[in-house]
Amino acid sequence: MSTPPSSEAPLEWQPPRTGSTFRAILCIPVGVLWCMVNLPWMIFVMACMPKYFERNRTRITSSWGRGLLRIFGIKMELHGLENRDIKGAKILAINHVSIVDLFIYSAAWTDHGTMIYKKEFDKIPLMGRVMRMIGFIPVDRSNHRASVKSMAEAAKRIRETGLSIWIAPEGTRSRRGGVQDFKMGAFHMAMQTGAPIIPCIMRGAGEVNKMGSKIIRSGTIRVDFLEPIQTEDWKRFELRGKAVELRKQFLKYLPPAPDTPTLEDYAREDLKADDVAEGVG
Repeated sequence: MSTPPSSEAPLEWQPPRTGSTFRAILCIPVGVLWCMVNLPWMIFVMACMPKYFERNRTRITSSWGRGLLRIFGIKMELHGLENRDIKGAKILAINHVSIVDLFIYSAAWTDHGTMIYKKEFDKIPLMGRVMRMIGFIPVDRSNHRASVKSMAEAAKRIRETGLSIWIAPEGTRSRRGGVQDFKMGAFHMAMQTGAPIIPCIMRGAGEVNKMGSKIIRSGTIRVDFLEPIQTEDWKRFELRGKAVELRKQFLKYLPPAPDTPTLEDYAREDLKADDVAEGVG
């Protein structure tokens, strides 16, 4: 794993060739063993040595993800760290691709951070408990009222404690590949907190863990942290437009999901809007 010096994110980037299926299968029991050892240890530290855990939260949290990346032979490249590491609260908005994403979120952890995760993870032995003890925020996507309550809790914690939070604007993993339409939760959170949004472009995860597969191959995943988007003066009526603008930024680097607007579609809509405005004028 490496964290190269910051550079402007290239629009075109192709990950190196991934490893073999045979190697990936051999790594599965090692990965399971790592979780069986590491997660109980984290529970012990949080329960019995809370002060030690607080002092070493970032190192302990990221060690789980970094360990799994090493086991599966995945190299993580992080670019634009000066954007990720700006002081104060921030919303790290990242595309959601595969089950490997959780390893990346953990390994690329920031100080005083948290993440929103789907409540189904609570059913996984040990993992669900660790996520709650660390302070991650579960969201029940099957219950709109509960989901809104979870997002409001996250916004409150960001305002009061200067928390940084990982969130996928798509709301759920892309099942067909490409960037899906963005949900509004992240944008309501930004408006309520005034925290800047950091677009995080993740590439290569779909290659090491292909859609619908439980096999995790060795390879390279690149994450580019782009310049912060300031949100202090956002108004509610602007939020849908802000969501479109952020998705357009992601589409400069990533393909759209099937049956969702492309950059060309947005350009045509903008052109029509300009024509209507000129006609009104």
